[in-house]
Amino acid sequence: MQSTCVFDTTRPIAVNLRTPDGMKTVRVRFPSDEEWAERQRRRKVIIKNLGRGMSETTVANKEEADAALLAKLRLEPEPELDAFEAMNVIEQLGQAEVEDVEQEGGTFRVLVRVLGGMTPHVLKMPSAKDVFDYRRGFARVLDLPYGKQELSINLNCAGTLYKKLCVSTEGYEGDVPLMHQAVAVKAAVDAMESAFAEGAEASF
Repeated sequence: MQSTCVFDTTRPIAVNLRTPDGMKTVRVRFPSDEEWAERQRRRKVIIKNLGRGMSETTVANKEEADAALLAKLRLEPEPELDAFEAMNVIEQLGQAEVEDVEQEGGTFRVLVRVLGGMTPHVLKMPSAKDVFDYRRGFARVLDLPYGKQELSINLNCAGTLYKKLCVSTEGYEGDVPLMHQAVAVKAAVDAMESAFAEGAEASF
């Protein structure tokens, strides 16, 4: 574990928003894993088939879900924010983007850029059953009338697999947030499937 802490879920966070009225600074706590999972459950992804291989994707209730979550997180009542500004704050808190994935023997080293810096995650290579269970539990698709589908995400499924595969992490004070776990697991699963596909092509 490196000595410098990049991310601490217990530390208050000040998020700056640029608005037409000037800079707004919003002071919040970081969401719990349960709050991230509930937010994701409330955000229903609607996919509409437009024909000719095209589709349109929208997220229903995202502004309302994020405004409700932000109301729980705020440490101060001011400044006043609308639902779209609240969504911006939550998106900044949930920042987690994969910078690089390297295979090291039977593990993947995933570098994730989060709010505050870069965090490495070393995960064991998932088994075929791990990937099957993850794919089955992580996303649920319901067919709706008029050529639409509803996609819902279960972040806890990613957290379960992360805990099974995790060898080590760096840069965290305390536990790795569920949002970061989900991003690291997806990167490892995608990297394994990519390597499998390349191996299959080479065998012909």
